[in-house]
Parts: sequence; structure tokens; C-alpha cells
Amino acid sequence: MSRTLRALFLGVALVALMVACVSSIVLREIRSPVSDDTTPTEFVVEPGESTSAIATQLRSAGLIRIPQLFTYLVRSQGFDGKLRAGRYMLRPNMTMGQIMAALQTGIKIEEVQITLIEGLRLEEIAEQVGKAGLPAVNEDAFLAVARNGAAFKGTHFRLNSLPAGASLEGYLFPDTYRIASTATVTDVIETLLNRFDQQYATFETAVRVPDVSVHQIVTMASIVQREATLQGEMPQIAAVFWNRLRPENLGQFGGGKLGSDPTVQYLLGQKGSWWPKLDTLTAEEIDKVGANTERYAYNTRANGGLPPGPISAPGLSALQAAAQPDEAGNYLYFVASCEKPGSHKFAATFEEFSRYEQEYLACPKP
Repeated sequence: MSRTLRALFLGVALVALMVACVSSIVLREIRSPVSDDTTPTEFVVEPGESTSAIATQLRSAGLIRIPQLFTYLVRSQGFDGKLRAGRYMLRPNMTMGQIMAALQTGIKIEEVQITLIEGLRLEEIAEQVGKAGLPAVNEDAFLAVARNGAAFKGTHFRLNSLPAGASLEGYLFPDTYRIASTATVTDVIETLLNRFDQQYATFETAVRVPDVSVHQIVTMASIVQREATLQGEMPQIAAVFWNRLRPENLGQFGGGKLGSDPTVQYLLGQKGSWWPKLDTLTAEEIDKVGANTERYAYNTRANGGLPPGPISAPGLSALQAAAQPDEAGNYLYFVASCEKPGSHKFAATFEEFSRYEQEYLACPKP
């Protein structure tokens, strides 16, 4: 046998061996899951999404290793364009074939819709989530987990300024959610915290209040959320409270006291009446709410500075207002106005405030 012929046979053998090796690797990749982890992962296929885009998302979710191979597999079996839009629960221990079958046959997860409005306190959020109909979630379990804010610091760096022992009060973002019916308490809380992270990121590089932490911004926003009736006034209300804390204004308004009634309501609130009115209490009685308890610092009618933490869940507008308060004037007061329901007038001096107050008292009452 000539050298040329032997070289040809050797080349063919090597090519055959390489093809066999590649085929073996590809076959093993198709048949082998990413891991043996059985934890369900929610995966969303958007309407009109291409196979290659779905494959890329599957890799990002840790469900496959080689998106190009998944795309080839789908196309070679005639399923290109037949993967159905929807929300699925997939697992890392599923093979490519199993994932493809699940997405092609439309095995979707059942969902529960939960709407959380702005200004709810933690107990109210727990009530809403508990009543939503999630089999693995109830009010008490949700509240118990949400009261341990430290447990979520590892996955949410914006919780780093959370004081020791603090709950997630203020950080469970109010919005409308569609939650998988298989969700656990931790799954729900992670979803709410993820939405908070997304929303906070929209303005965090433009915070205008110097030397403040995320926790202080959220705390201020929670007060603004409960104080404001009109969204457009939130930056002015935030300005009033930040200005009351400035050293140069301590002598003009209560020695740094915010003087916010919602913080007192927060202390008095109980199941069935989380935000009780204060109109039956005297000023002296209001100042004593929470006295002789570790929560007394929340009473901003009696104590200076920000309270230890948020009193409610602020929405995006309140968060932005706390981060970017109105800088048009050194507002220290606001008083209800009869010009528009829910509106206020803002004043920089006590004399101006007194004038606006007299105007309001003289308003025709309905």
C-alpha cells in the first residue's frame, strides 16, 4: 500500500473519529441536564420571541449550557416558531428535549394576581398576600419571613444599610404582580424586592440629598407617601421634612422634629385599624404615644430626626421625591388649602404658615 493511500485511510479514520466524538458530545449534551437541581425556575416566553432568543434566555436562567445546540435541536425537529408564549416552571434537572417539549406543548403554570397599593404597612401587605390564594403562602408565614430583613441582604445589596434586626418594611414594592401558584413565601418576597431594585435603580444616580443611605431615602419616602394626597406635591412635602432636619433650621421648627402624624398612626395602628385618626387625642397625648417602648423613636411629634425605619411601602413617585426634593424654597411648613381637594400651601416661615392656616380655616365648609 502506497504512502498516499495509507495517509488517505488515516485521514478518513481521523475524520470518522472526530465525527463520532462530536456526535457523542452533542448527544450527551442533549441528554444531560445542567444539574440535578429540582428547584423550579419561572421562565417566560414572550409573544413573537425567536428560538435563538429563547435559547439565550434559557442559558441565562441556568437551564441549558449551549443555546446554539438548543436552537439547532428545535429547528431540526421542525419546532421552530412553535414554542408557545407563556410563563413556565422549568427545572435545571430537565434535559434539552424535556424543556423543548414543555415549551412546545404549552405546559404553563397557573398564576395568582396580587395588587399592592402604595402606602401599605408590612402587616397590610401580609394580609393581601395571605388572601391571594397561594397554596404555600399564608399571612403569618409571610409576616414572619418579611420581618427578617437580614436574610435577604445577600441577594439585594440595596438592603446593606438596613439596621440590625430590621424588617423589610418599606422595601416590598407596591405594584400588580402575577405570581406562580407554586410560589413559596420567599419566592413572593424576592419578587417584590426585585421590583424595588428595578424601580430604585431608575433614579439612584440622581439623588440630590447629600450623605444619605438607601434606608434613609426609603424611610423618608414612606412618610411622604402617607402625608401626600396629590402626587405632584410629593417633592415639596419631602423638601419640608428634609429642611426640618437641616442644622440651620433646628431653631425654627421643633429642634429637628419632623412632626409627621402618620408616624404616630404607625405606632397606634393595630389589626382592623392600621392608620387610626388622631383627632381625638390632645397634643400632649400624641407626644406620649409609644413612650416607654423601644419604638418611641417612631414618634416624630416628640423626637427629632428620622424614625428608625420606614412606616409604609412607598411607590416610585414618593421614592423619587425623597431622593429629589423640591429645591425652590426653604419650605418648613405645609397646610391644607381650599383651592383643590387634597392640596396644600407651602411656607418658609411661621408667619406665612399662620396666614395660610387662617385662610384654610376661613374656607367655606361643604
